[in-house]
Amino acid sequence: MTSSKSANSNASPLAPEETATLGDWDEHEERRLVNKIDTRCLPVLMILFILNFLDRSNLANARLAGLQQDLNLNDTQYATSLSVLFAGYIFMQVPSNLVMNTVPTPRLYLAFVTVTWGLISALTSLCNNFSQIVVCRFFLGFVEAAFYPGAIYYLSRWYTRKEVGFRIAVLNVGNMMAQGLGGLIAAGVLSGMEGARGIRGWRWLFIIEGSITVAFGLLVPFILADYPSSTRWLSERELRIAQGRLVKDVGLVDNPDEAERSGSGVLHGLKLAVTDIKVWALALMYFTYLMGLSFSQYFPSITKTLGFNTTVTLLLTFPPWAFATVFALVNSWHSDRTGEKYFHIALAYAFALLGYVVALTAKTTAGKYISLFGMCMGYSGGILLLGWVSTSLPRPPVKRAAAIAIVNGFANIGQIPASYLWPSKWAPRYWRSFTTELCLLSLSLAIGLAYRQYLVYLNKKLENGEVEVFGADEKTITKSANLVNATADQERRLIRKFRYLL
Repeated sequence: MTSSKSANSNASPLAPEETATLGDWDEHEERRLVNKIDTRCLPVLMILFILNFLDRSNLANARLAGLQQDLNLNDTQYATSLSVLFAGYIFMQVPSNLVMNTVPTPRLYLAFVTVTWGLISALTSLCNNFSQIVVCRFFLGFVEAAFYPGAIYYLSRWYTRKEVGFRIAVLNVGNMMAQGLGGLIAAGVLSGMEGARGIRGWRWLFIIEGSITVAFGLLVPFILADYPSSTRWLSERELRIAQGRLVKDVGLVDNPDEAERSGSGVLHGLKLAVTDIKVWALALMYFTYLMGLSFSQYFPSITKTLGFNTTVTLLLTFPPWAFATVFALVNSWHSDRTGEKYFHIALAYAFALLGYVVALTAKTTAGKYISLFGMCMGYSGGILLLGWVSTSLPRPPVKRAAAIAIVNGFANIGQIPASYLWPSKWAPRYWRSFTTELCLLSLSLAIGLAYRQYLVYLNKKLENGEVEVFGADEKTITKSANLVNATADQERRLIRKFRYLL
């Protein structure tokens, strides 16, 4: 939350030309550093997200190949197998992100959780009844919870507020491509390995995808960077630029000190996040958003209502997600370029709402298939929304880590009831499901608009010097000033230059 007015709040903030002169590096040197980090980190995170989602969502593909029948699951038990993953997933979000803020080597932490969830996914192939599948799915969610909020926080430690949105979109390319690639991989495995060595095809799906995850997780420590203050393969100057450019963006260094990494510091950061109304507004917006796009959990089943066999159905799941991925990248890039958030989110929502309307009204197979493209395009909104979290709550880092986890964890509570929104008895029209999704997305859009107007209100108060957004001690101010060759007074004025992105 913004704090009360300080004694120095009437001093004029730095002009844009003054901000540009801070630091002893030029734009080309900074761009080379950003490209270096992009090349080293983004492909790894994108692949990890592909594996993360494949291992989480392969249950839906396995269902088409007899998992539900082999394990004697009724529709309620199958929905429970889906939803129980989110029980573990929600529970671990905040603790994991607080660990991410504390450890100086996130590459080792992410590698460990990747290998662990890969093993759990592969072992799911041994399940023979409802109890066993529930246990495996719970612990899969428990471990997988570390990745997505951790990756969002990790990106926010490297990129400025006008860079992080596109990088989150690139990360989510892994998520969205996995939605389509999962169908392609499953089509090959389920049709080509059915009965191989006396093992059902759906069991091979878990074995193969889990094993790939383990293998890639072992490579992560040798590729991924740590943080701007602790990455060993960057020079001292590059580390200084990496931290200094974040100071120029929001006014303060993004490097937790020992106090913040301590137990009391972590609890204080958690308290700051929990008591900030912005966190809960974004959490409620994301909660209704995820519930409003729960179709993804049943995407193969929805696609099967088009009337094709299992292999063709799985192949047809790829184009909508591929198209939606391109849209997400373009939409996020333009959002970063303009610094605008809400209306880019609203555009993505609009396509999803249109997709639901078409799905409800279309009479032809072509029309119903086109509706899937609109639904998938809605995922771009959530990508931007999570970027809005990190730009709305930039400092201190421990607060941002907790806020990202709270928003993502709270929102995923909605995945539990949403798992029951698509029972087989409502097929093939699923009109109850689509109508519910329409209402939830509309509510999410309204919450977002109210949140945007609240930020407008806060920006006016910041402009008038009525509040200050950061409460920094002299040690942090001095450290931040040194990184950009500024005086303490210039640093204080730079802090007061901060405005929320709308």
